[in-house]
Amino acid sequence: MPGACFNDKFKIIIVFTEFCDKIKIGMKITDYKKILETAFEYAARGAVILLVVLLFFGRINPARISKDISASTPLLKSAFYFKSFTSGVVTATGQKAEDEKSSGLSLSDGADYDDYYASIASMIAAAGEVGEGGGESQSEAAENIHAKKYSVVWQSFKSAHPEVASALEYARLASIITFVAVLICVLGVFFVCGTNKVRRIGQIIVLAGSALVCLSMINFGVAHSRFALASDALAQNAISPRGIPIFVVLSVIAFAMTMYFVVTEKTDSSAQSSFSERPFQVALRVISLLIFILLFIPGVNPARISTNISRNVSLFTSGFSYGTYTQNMQRLLVRGFLPYSYVNLAFASSLLACLGAIACGVGACMSVGNNRLKRYAHFTLFGGSAVLFLSMFGLQRAYSLFAASPNVDKLDVIEPSGSIWFIVLSLAIFCFTLVSFVKTPAPEKDEKCKIEAPFQLFLMLLPFLILVFIFSYLPLWGWRYAFFDYQAGEALNMDRWAGFKWFKMPFNNAATRADILRVLRNTLAMSGLGILTSWCPMVFAVFLAEIKNSKARRVIQTLTTVPNFISWVLVYAIAFCIFGTEGFISSLMVNGGFWSQGKNMLMGDSFIWLKMLMWGMWKGLGWSAIMYIAAISGIDQQLYEAATVDGAGRFQKIWHITLPELIPTYIVLLILSISNILSNGMDQYLVFKNPTNKGPIEVLDLYVYQLTFEAGSSSNIPFSTVVSMFKSLVSVVLLFVTNRISKIVRGSSIF
Repeated sequence: MPGACFNDKFKIIIVFTEFCDKIKIGMKITDYKKILETAFEYAARGAVILLVVLLFFGRINPARISKDISASTPLLKSAFYFKSFTSGVVTATGQKAEDEKSSGLSLSDGADYDDYYASIASMIAAAGEVGEGGGESQSEAAENIHAKKYSVVWQSFKSAHPEVASALEYARLASIITFVAVLICVLGVFFVCGTNKVRRIGQIIVLAGSALVCLSMINFGVAHSRFALASDALAQNAISPRGIPIFVVLSVIAFAMTMYFVVTEKTDSSAQSSFSERPFQVALRVISLLIFILLFIPGVNPARISTNISRNVSLFTSGFSYGTYTQNMQRLLVRGFLPYSYVNLAFASSLLACLGAIACGVGACMSVGNNRLKRYAHFTLFGGSAVLFLSMFGLQRAYSLFAASPNVDKLDVIEPSGSIWFIVLSLAIFCFTLVSFVKTPAPEKDEKCKIEAPFQLFLMLLPFLILVFIFSYLPLWGWRYAFFDYQAGEALNMDRWAGFKWFKMPFNNAATRADILRVLRNTLAMSGLGILTSWCPMVFAVFLAEIKNSKARRVIQTLTTVPNFISWVLVYAIAFCIFGTEGFISSLMVNGGFWSQGKNMLMGDSFIWLKMLMWGMWKGLGWSAIMYIAAISGIDQQLYEAATVDGAGRFQKIWHITLPELIPTYIVLLILSISNILSNGMDQYLVFKNPTNKGPIEVLDLYVYQLTFEAGSSSNIPFSTVVSMFKSLVSVVLLFVTNRISKIVRGSSIF
């Protein structure tokens, strides 16, 4: 018995070994090593890229060692915008009391020293003390008076609070070191793309940069300790830096992955080292695309230098729509509180920024061509990045003028924090373009501008990809409202963080759970009816194609396609004229003596799902058949000729030729319909809804709309966002599931 047991175990081991060998067929040890090295290399590059991204986010800024430092201040701003980094701490002190005593003025809580000194200038101008003999007007005096320099304010604060000031300066120094260290890592990544000695130099640079990032995190800890231990009342506002662990982890990953290559790779001293410009060209194209996208994001608009400018205005709108940009400042301009020259400077700078960003995008597209076209692309990129860079200083100048205005309290000035994005990215484009310009061979004299066919097709597709990203993927940023107790019109901040509160609401509230189950039932039922009748447009297209009279066919196709372009409001108006109380049918039945009075057949919930289905089919049948008509026109006519020779009739040709050729198109549309089963529209059900059919006609989209706009409470916005998220996630899952089923059953799929 023991021997038999041993033999059984031995057989199991043999079978398992054979199974492993079968899995490893075609896979060598070198293959595993190559896969591992590729993973390590991309991990190192990804860690460096994330380090760069973290420089722009304020929530994880390790230099934020005090509550008085704004949570929106990123590390990059802490390094190069000393006023923005420290002004919150400065204005929170009682140091301003001495200046208040001397002037008889008081500085309100949260105000800036620019506001304070500007108010002094306003008083002087109002009293007519500016200019000799009072000949200078108040508006002229306002333009000639400037706020006190922040360096003077800082020196006064530093003399009163030396320990706190020292901690802030140390944190700023650590920010500069971190920024330089990340730049070193980025430079090393580009050198790693070279060969032989150049690659080894790049690896050493990455090691040095990542190690320096780790060491700089120690400095932030020291700065926090100094601030917390300061014998000052401000030390009570000290907070621990949040982003230190993230920076440390990413830098350690970059260091460890790069160290693996330093240890394992060997350089060949006899081989020639080369340096490729391709990574720089790819980087400048990606950055140019990023800058173009940032033009349409209001949150990073550097032209918003006053709260009177709408927070929903992007840089693109600020540069190309003067009316929209100054819409909320017209009263200030008309009354003379704000000179037109200040606004014109901001608008002109915004316009130049947009033109520079567009020039960078055009240059990036041209850089995929041959050497001559690349040469033109380099000049375009140089000019575009320079214009974009200088325009940011124009916006900074406009901000300074706004802050120094005597009526600064009415302007409610805010610093253009988004300019740091464009400044850094424009400098990166300029540097990368310079490298590409040096490394790219000079074009030949008879060489003409040319772009390869694959790149031509991609550039033709690029505008549509950008539009899809802006209008389909960028709005997903709105999903963040699901995690906050958001009120319409208020700013979104961490004080309103709610976590998964709104995600739990359907499970905790019985009434909400019942409503969701009801609308899901309605949605699935009406979408299911639509899927069950999705073959109708295909059959309609087949019969339409069989009409031999071309004029009759065109008339029928036109009459069935036109309803798709009629809005649902007009469709309901037509339905009301036909089926209403005083409509055509009611009048006909009353005049014929069949009814004593008119009836509104649009009221009531009987067969409401079928009614909505019929109205939808009437409106979209002709439009949905267009794709099938196009597919029928692409069928090889020789198949029909061969079937005619074999004696096949019209219906036999349809059954054996037309329908099989249309099945692939039908399957693709069916997969898309199933994936959108929860998105069956809202307009139709909104116009046909009334108190008698409200229950069975309310679908998920209509439910979300009513939660957001008709409930009378803006607190429903987070919950409606949760429902929309659920709908999108279900659609994506259904898309992949149906696509996989189609691939298993038919052997073909969408992707």
